[in-house]
Amino acid sequence: MKQVLVLTFIALSLASIAVIADQAADSDLNTIGMKLIRIEPGTFSMGIDPDPLPADLLKAVPRLMSVRQSKGDYDETPRHSVTITKPFLIGETEVTTALFRQFRPGFKGDDAFSPYASGVSWYDAVAFCEWLSKKEGKPYRLPTEAEWEYACRAGTKTPFSSGSTPPAPETSNPWGVKNMSAGLPEWCLDWHGLYSPEAQTDPAGPAEGLVKVVRGGGLDTLKLGGDGAPGVPLLPAYFYRSSNRAGLPPSFGAPPAEYAEKQRLQPYSAKGHPRPIPGTNTIGFRVVQAGPVGTPPATQPAAAVRPLWQEGVKQAAVEVTRGPDMTRPHYQMRALFPNLQGQSMRDAGWKIGLDPGLGIHYHNSAVQECPNGDLLAAYYNNLQDEDDPDQTILTMRRRYGSEEWDLPSPWPDFPDAASAAPVFWNDRGKMWLFWGSPKMWDGYPFQFMTSTDNGATWSAVEFPVFENGIGPHTPQPINSVVRQGRNVYLAVDGAGNDAVLFVSGNEGKTWRETGGRTAGRHTTFVLGKDGSLIGFGGKNTNINGFMPKSVTRDGGKTYVVTPTPFLPLGSGQRPSVIRLASGRLFFVADYDEIKVSRPRKQGAFAAVSDDDGLTWHMRTLAPALVDSASVPVTTVGYTTACQGANGLIHVVTSHNDPDVEIELNEAWVLAGDAPAETAPRNSMAVRSGSVHEYRDNGTAGQEKVVWSAGIAQDGTYVLDGRQVVYYSTGRVKWETSYEAGRKTGTETYWYPGGRKKWERRYSADGVWTWLRWNESASLISASTWRGKKLISIEKSE
Repeated sequence: MKQVLVLTFIALSLASIAVIADQAADSDLNTIGMKLIRIEPGTFSMGIDPDPLPADLLKAVPRLMSVRQSKGDYDETPRHSVTITKPFLIGETEVTTALFRQFRPGFKGDDAFSPYASGVSWYDAVAFCEWLSKKEGKPYRLPTEAEWEYACRAGTKTPFSSGSTPPAPETSNPWGVKNMSAGLPEWCLDWHGLYSPEAQTDPAGPAEGLVKVVRGGGLDTLKLGGDGAPGVPLLPAYFYRSSNRAGLPPSFGAPPAEYAEKQRLQPYSAKGHPRPIPGTNTIGFRVVQAGPVGTPPATQPAAAVRPLWQEGVKQAAVEVTRGPDMTRPHYQMRALFPNLQGQSMRDAGWKIGLDPGLGIHYHNSAVQECPNGDLLAAYYNNLQDEDDPDQTILTMRRRYGSEEWDLPSPWPDFPDAASAAPVFWNDRGKMWLFWGSPKMWDGYPFQFMTSTDNGATWSAVEFPVFENGIGPHTPQPINSVVRQGRNVYLAVDGAGNDAVLFVSGNEGKTWRETGGRTAGRHTTFVLGKDGSLIGFGGKNTNINGFMPKSVTRDGGKTYVVTPTPFLPLGSGQRPSVIRLASGRLFFVADYDEIKVSRPRKQGAFAAVSDDDGLTWHMRTLAPALVDSASVPVTTVGYTTACQGANGLIHVVTSHNDPDVEIELNEAWVLAGDAPAETAPRNSMAVRSGSVHEYRDNGTAGQEKVVWSAGIAQDGTYVLDGRQVVYYSTGRVKWETSYEAGRKTGTETYWYPGGRKKWERRYSADGVWTWLRWNESASLISASTWRGKKLISIEKSE
């Protein structure tokens, strides 16, 4: 019922961006003592500033920020005209703790941000507005993002309303509003989405999304403003600019009071300094008084844009157990990422169609097979190096029967909060995605989403509620989730060279910290045959020169530590272990620590064990053909492995050049001197008479998909023939042709109105061209590729 009331209130709020037009200029104090400032209608330029930012403003932020545009961040573009058609009243300041306590007695907030309410979720802020509306008989809501920036700029076109440096706290801008470029970041009404270049009137943001817009400050502070010392680290002025955008899920906020009190018993720490209870002190809000008075009619939210890997997802599990003969060695590779051949994403990639925000630095992998046979892979992603506040999770899909990965998309993303360490998990057909935000001052140890439709749609982001205190850790999940009966265990990095297990016994509703710590950071776990939890590996740790193994038989409270037969690992390295359908353990890792003074053992290996890791059969991961070139495995880096329903094992690498998916089976690991590579499947013919047409009819809100597939010479299911995805209107949305899992001919994607959005034309030699048009049918970019490698750019927007 609470959700229904909130959604109803939002709908009424968005019914018009109009406001109380006859509000008297001197009637700016409401019944609870909140001062409101009248903002007159007008037009302004929203988004990235027209002139390069002052050098001092850029120098004041860490070196990683040097890769940003000289005018601002990628999600601040394109600059566009916005018209606000009605006057509105906006809070002179953020809502104070005292005023919020009138709505929620007993609310504590954080004294560091006194007198303003902090640690408030978006839902809390909306509920306050609903309470205030009923109390006063006047309509209150959060400001739209456009209203917020309009009031913040106050008629200026500079980085701040005060010029090139931010105003001091409690200083009024030219329109009389305070603290929009100082103090707490603030919730806005809108979902976060990329801007459109067209002029807009009273925009209301996308119709749906993962995160709500946060304005008036950034979110990452552990490295940007301090080292985690007591108090609140300072945030560089860059993040207080009028155009700066951040974002968090609407549920981000303090845990329920009873759970917060339990966590106060053992506050977690970083570098020895106490950090706040998760969600307690980052975000505040201010209100707008507005009502459905006059015209124009209601502004409709913009259509949400989903990443391509979430479109055309088949729900039917067709031939998912079909695979090659598992008694014969099988080994091949596939390229994962687009390769711009040294050109930058900002100057080349984004302009020819790769998603804005996509970077060139990919690390810390995840991979898992969906119930329909598709593979999902994820990495963290940024423009240059780790920990940039624009760092996102990058996700991509390899559709079952296809021999190539879809181009990746930045998803999920908490703008201005670095996301890291994704972990996919298939829990008996339900997909989970865990990841962390390691540089947020009050971030949680992890957050998660779930999907019951093969990753086509996902639940809202959930933050864990803890039943006990949280000890020292780093908010970075590792690469393994283990179910033991009702208990689900997630491994997360510790505060030093160790790792910790978090456990939920009620499907993620609440969690507990298990208390113990392993013998190594980045420990990868598997369930032992005897019910124990077995952890392998540890960054920068060793026992007598060997990788440690940490075994717990009491649910993570204590560990017995012994050496493995494997050499130790260091920075940029992490093993992966999984239980195979055969009952064996499968293990993959680099042979040795990369950064060592002694001569190191080069390359990486896979291994299988019949006795839960007491003894192993190992084999070096070998070169294989990728886009007609032989690619060696110099490292698997932060690697992850999974096994499909057809028995094939999939390993994704990190820090190899290029990074690849390695597909192999147990027979290959056990084969000794058998051939190191097999022919790529897309070079095989399809068995005569094996091709059939299949269809998903779009039930339960899913897209209708019609496709053809057959069986390759090695016995594997492959797409072969025409595949079509339809809009709900019945129009064709996306059409592709395949031969033995390889795209051929022309692939086309259409706008809802029927015009072409993009087209890819494939030739037999692996070269393809990519053409893109806007909705007016003007060509905006053209590029030529060979496999995942960019060859040339003929036109860019």
